[in-house]
Amino acid sequence: MISRSKVLAALAMAVAAMFTALPAANATHEGQPTTQELMYRCVGADYCQFKPNGAMEIFSGSRELAGSGTNCTSSLMTRVINYSATTGTKNTFGVEISGGVQLGKIFEASIKANYSREWSFSETKTDEIRQEINPRKKVNIFASKQKSRVNGTWEIHFGQRYYGHYYWYVNGSVDGQTKGQAWDIRAEEVNAVC
Repeated sequence: MISRSKVLAALAMAVAAMFTALPAANATHEGQPTTQELMYRCVGADYCQFKPNGAMEIFSGSRELAGSGTNCTSSLMTRVINYSATTGTKNTFGVEISGGVQLGKIFEASIKANYSREWSFSETKTDEIRQEINPRKKVNIFASKQKSRVNGTWEIHFGQRYYGHYYWYVNGSVDGQTKGQAWDIRAEEVNAVC
């Protein structure tokens, strides 16, 4: 008869082996796929889903110069300044995740299901502003977008072993915006080069 401690030890080894058979996707040594290889194979796999981890992070995007107007006269002037700014999506997975590719569609569906929000891969703000400009001054229009960051894991299942494993997990994040997030538009006056 097998002792209880031997059965428990064998069970512990089996559980440990099961979890070590699910490697991290950032392996780069020979015999292991890179993150990019796994992501490229994801859409053709038996199962390919993005699973967010935790709450969506909201933060302010970087300020970008969107337009400007200059007054090189000696009197106050009112100008209409046209401006335009575009913001996009970036990720840590090393592949394109956008509205035009299958990974983007999978990502969008996951955001809608988990956060009840609609992801926007790119947004452009174009408008005009009436601005008083002092003599020999220039007004720069800066735009920044409220952004969202989603941390999560791509879970990939293969019908046959891929680099020795059926299941792979790729962790990372996607920065972009959901529809309806605000833009911050600011005008700043500086000395003009006339």
